[in-house]
Amino acid sequence: MTENTNEPGQPTPPPPSGFEAPGPATPPPPPAAAPPPPAAGYAAPPPAPTGPGGVTNTMAIVTLIAGIAGLTFVPFIGSIVAVITGPMAERQIAQTGEDGAQLAKIGKILGWVGLILGALAIVGVILFWVVFAASVANA
Repeated sequence: MTENTNEPGQPTPPPPSGFEAPGPATPPPPPAAAPPPPAAGYAAPPPAPTGPGGVTNTMAIVTLIAGIAGLTFVPFIGSIVAVITGPMAERQIAQTGEDGAQLAKIGKILGWVGLILGALAIVGVILFWVVFAASVANA
């Protein structure tokens, strides 16, 4: 039990509720010191890569997006765009040394797959209507 410091006969004050006015502000802590230099046995980290090798070719990104769009949102048009921009991106990458050759190759492959699937779909629809018309004519 806590010790009562009030005079005899005086009621005990209520316990703190946590909503009291803040006391005097405490000063902020001093700023932290800089970290110590590495020990003698450790080498410095390698420098960050610089130069044109770290930049991804924009045409390669366009090719990949068009290839994906050719299989999903814009079936035939996206595939044509991917097939056209793929070799353009590969040519630019060979000239500038930028990254993105794999993106261009994947986008170009997706474009060709989309074109083949689109052509098969068109042939399938035509074949369906030919068979349907023949069966209606014979009925």
